[in-house]
Amino acid sequence: MEVMVSLALFSILMVATSQIFASSFSSYRNTRSIQKDIENAQYILNAIAKELRTGSVVSPNSPGNVSVIQFFDHSQDLCVRYQIIGGNLQVAKSSASDVATCNSMTLSSFATISTGTVSGSFSVVPTDSSSNTIGKVTLSLRIQETSTHSATIQTTTSLRDYGTAGF
Repeated sequence: MEVMVSLALFSILMVATSQIFASSFSSYRNTRSIQKDIENAQYILNAIAKELRTGSVVSPNSPGNVSVIQFFDHSQDLCVRYQIIGGNLQVAKSSASDVATCNSMTLSSFATISTGTVSGSFSVVPTDSSSNTIGKVTLSLRIQETSTHSATIQTTTSLRDYGTAGF
């Protein structure tokens, strides 16, 4: 009889221990997935911010929140267009000689640079030499790999197009 009681208590203890382990492991997997989403979003934001710092925004040409931004990257002589469409963050790039050329270009060959479902916007304040305003772009992205978790990340980048703006 004592053996049966000991066996029953041991069984209850093992079930409780395995439930705690399973719960901890599930939390760990969820945390790793969220961390992966944040790392992907950070990589994307850092790459876009680096290009924007050396660029001049050509579209939109007035302040506001948009899902499409086009700019001329002075460091690489590239016209770059990012768009958030259909749950994807896409980019198109083409050689351009200057801001005016980039402004007249229509980029159409897009590559998807994100994983999962992406939503968000570009909040643009273009450089304006008439009001002595240096532009900035705030990128806000929400990346969702699965329906159980998502990551939201935001950064603001100041444009460094002082010479182009006439400052």
